[in-house]
Amino acid sequence: MKRMIITAMVIITAAFIGTEVLACEMHFTVVSKDGEAVELRPGKELKLGLGETYTMRVEFTEDHNNCSTPPDRTVYLLEDEKWKPEKDYLPLFLKEEGGWEEVSPGTWEQKIIFIAQEEGRIELEVVRDCPKGGYNETFEIRVK
Repeated sequence: MKRMIITAMVIITAAFIGTEVLACEMHFTVVSKDGEAVELRPGKELKLGLGETYTMRVEFTEDHNNCSTPPDRTVYLLEDEKWKPEKDYLPLFLKEEGGWEEVSPGTWEQKIIFIAQEEGRIELEVVRDCPKGGYNETFEIRVK
């Protein structure tokens, strides 16, 4: 009986670890017009200047082989709406969303240019819906 419990615990632990290992890995760097680069991380508020233009570099790395969800299926939600260039009423105006470029096998990069056009606290959610773990994080941005 004891052996069965230990075996079950090992299997469950391996399943949780395996799911985490298979999740997509994403990194975000926001660069100001003067070249200052700041990493955008969950749980750490990013401060931006009102009216300033920024470039966000996004790096997506597949932590597994044969990903069935292409990088361009990554969704950016700003205040619960899809962040698109035609939505000029959103607090961060999406000026340009570059395409994804594969920089090495399984690693993709994208550049997004935006303008901080409204003061206040803003939530940016990044979602990748993938059967192998995916990605879903919310970032806090403060524009002053």
